[in-house]
Amino acid sequence: MALDIRNLRYFLGVAAAQSISRAAENLHIAQPALSVQMRQLEEELGTQLLERTPKGVVLTAAGRLLQERAQEILARVDSLYGDIRSAGAEPQGQVTIGLPLSVAQLITLELVRAAMAQLPKVRLQFVELSTGHVPQSLLKGEIDLGLTFIASDMHSIRCEELVHEDLVLIGPPGRFSDYAQFNSKKACKVRFRDLDGQPMVLPQGAQSLRALLEQLQRKASITLHAAVEVSSIAQLIELSGAGIGWSILSYASVRTQLRAGQVSVARITHPAITRSVYLCRSAGAQPTMATLAVIDLLQTIVAQMKADDRWPTSSPR
Repeated sequence: MALDIRNLRYFLGVAAAQSISRAAENLHIAQPALSVQMRQLEEELGTQLLERTPKGVVLTAAGRLLQERAQEILARVDSLYGDIRSAGAEPQGQVTIGLPLSVAQLITLELVRAAMAQLPKVRLQFVELSTGHVPQSLLKGEIDLGLTFIASDMHSIRCEELVHEDLVLIGPPGRFSDYAQFNSKKACKVRFRDLDGQPMVLPQGAQSLRALLEQLQRKASITLHAAVEVSSIAQLIELSGAGIGWSILSYASVRTQLRAGQVSVARITHPAITRSVYLCRSAGAQPTMATLAVIDLLQTIVAQMKADDRWPTSSPR
């Protein structure tokens, strides 16, 4: 006897009722036939799943494992049936996205406008999250999609690179390229090694960007002198714009202040400083049609932003 969906449903019915006779009534099947199904299931798997007692049945350790896995399998099967039936229908429902502030500033408006035009029955919800909080929020079901700067090494999280973005050097207004002149090819350039010993406004503590900069300075045998360390992007931008020290952030982080003339930026070379932005979701949760539609829309928007240099990137255009 091959293991099939019907056998799993019968087994879960017995496990829930803790009695073959009660399960047979609930499942509308003859008790002897259900008993035979359970014995054949144990023979197929080569282990005892149920302990028969005068008061009913109790799951063995193997039975508890099968119960847990069978529930997962049947939930996916039921979800698959629903998705296939609705595949031709218009995506609808809420999709919650967790993302860092810098990325939110760059893509939120674009994504909302596109979703309103192309996915009118989908409701988007955005949650500001640091990179480190995205995986757990995905696993808890608090968000459907997450954008991070670090690909999770957890098997339960599925990540794919969305963009490989350039980081830029930030200084006071007028020092480097202004908003109208800035693009990744024509921007002013500063060599990374020329920052050796210069006063810097750096992110505080164990932030992923600080870890990246420390790795790069060791590799280049230079010292980024931390004149000030702060915890927020807004403070990094304000202090560097006031001339307290140079700072390094993504173009996405500083785009608004650059447009307002509060800072200027230069492209960093030798080496260029880049980081990846990953689109992540739970590997165990089955995405809804609405979530899949938002993923497609987000990828299309980012590809266009890369192509027209609204999201400067080192990856091929």
